[in-house]
Amino acid sequence: MIVVVTGATIFIIYGVRKDHRELGQYDVSDPFISQDIYKSLDLKLASKAQYPSAPIRIYKTLAPSDGLRRQEFSFEVKDDHLTEYGLLVTPNSPRPARGFPVIILLHGFVDPDRYDTATSYLTEMEEYANNGFAVLTPDLRGQGLSIHAGHADSAYYSMSYNTDVLSLISAVKRTSGFDASSINLWGHSMGAYLALRAAVISKDIKSVIMLSSPADSLHEMYLTYIPPSDESNPYALATRSDVFAKYGTPEDNTQFWHDASPIYFLGRIRAAVQIHVGLDDRVVPPRFSQDLDQAFTRQKIAHQYFEYPDAGHALAQQRPVIYERSLKLLLQPTKTTPVT
Repeated sequence: MIVVVTGATIFIIYGVRKDHRELGQYDVSDPFISQDIYKSLDLKLASKAQYPSAPIRIYKTLAPSDGLRRQEFSFEVKDDHLTEYGLLVTPNSPRPARGFPVIILLHGFVDPDRYDTATSYLTEMEEYANNGFAVLTPDLRGQGLSIHAGHADSAYYSMSYNTDVLSLISAVKRTSGFDASSINLWGHSMGAYLALRAAVISKDIKSVIMLSSPADSLHEMYLTYIPPSDESNPYALATRSDVFAKYGTPEDNTQFWHDASPIYFLGRIRAAVQIHVGLDDRVVPPRFSQDLDQAFTRQKIAHQYFEYPDAGHALAQQRPVIYERSLKLLLQPTKTTPVT
């Protein structure tokens, strides 16, 4: 019996290692390699994962707002066997031949009990829809209409939300009426971090607009900052505790947390990146955005960076200029590879 068990164990280990050798993944920092590589915080593994989904489905049509179409939609997060929801706002104008360019708007932390699908970030959605974009704001798992789809989790010490985002990108690519060559991410606060991490993982993103982002290394964030999205969410705190018990803290296991930090993988990003930060932000230290800007600059990676001296976390008074600056980037023609 001992021989049989040992042999089976060796076979299982060999099978798992063989799969990852074929992926070229012997250099990963995650010692708990499994077939569910999309769950790994190691970005080298996560970038090898698939995030399948079906086309989005219209769940409910709402009354128009400001002449724009508003619809609640659903999409599948097949990796986790979830159906999640969100709000879609589209122009009330003829659809372009290639479909509407897309903005996936990723919300910052809102108490899951208070998050409202129909009103949260609606002003931002309408602004971009009035400029020709189909704007989708997903209710990330455990929030809004997705309240019964999984749990609201940690944005930084779990891949759950990024699995949602990358699954939605897959759904958009499969949905008629959308321009799959122009999928853009717009994120505020927590959502900006998710957008940056998604851009490291996915090659399907054209542009990333980041506002008030906690985008520094996880080691630096661990030492100086507890995100409100973790501190105010018991489930996220439990995830954080479990992950530290499994992998060690960023102080204890520096290589793993290096490989989990998007700021160290900026060279993988194909999207155009624009960063906005208020220097009077009392929620997320402005230094995090400044460090991200410096990381891009050190690597000589083109990006846009804007500081607003008297602005707080919401960047509320600065939104008109942010819209103007972001639209200049978002409306740039999609780069195409010549056919040979």
